[in-house]
Amino acid sequence: MVMEVSRTKLAQTALDAYIFAEGAERRLEDGVPSCEIVDLITDLLLLAHQRGCDPLSVVRKAERHVLAETAPQK
Repeated sequence: MVMEVSRTKLAQTALDAYIFAEGAERRLEDGVPSCEIVDLITDLLLLAHQRGCDPLSVVRKAERHVLAETAPQK
């Protein structure tokens, strides 16, 4: 649990930096504020693609990691 908390703090720091770099105004999609987490993930997947990684493989691997790290402890 301690590791999960420190990793979510790191993720929050990354998200805060992304939002700050993007500008103070929130972007709108069809008049609705966009989800910054989705935007960050999308941009990271575009970066992965640009660097020669398959974005879908990245998503699948991340999903496996999340499932493993959030599974109930026995």
